[in-house]
Amino acid sequence: MSKKRVLAAIVLVPFTIFSTWVTYTQGYVPFFTLPWSHPIWTQEFLDLCIALTMVTSWMISDARQRGVTVWPYLVATPLLGSISPLCYLLLRPETPREAGVTAQP
Repeated sequence: MSKKRVLAAIVLVPFTIFSTWVTYTQGYVPFFTLPWSHPIWTQEFLDLCIALTMVTSWMISDARQRGVTVWPYLVATPLLGSISPLCYLLLRPETPREAGVTAQP
């Protein structure tokens, strides 16, 4: 397992547990109402949106190089935040596909 996968797993597991606990105890609604309650939270929310947009752009490019489907991760990103890109990092193929070479059945 590569260092990137190990790091993704180290971040993914506790963050997913924490996110699940927060969502279970606080509900999903505050994720959409809290950002508009104070300008500092609005700034943080917009910053997260910008960062996740940049990450999804990278995922699209990386998935094309590796010849994998990225749509499930793109759909999940607005719903799960960073959990989806972390899953992509953990599950994507190790190396990019060679140009002109197709996968054999």
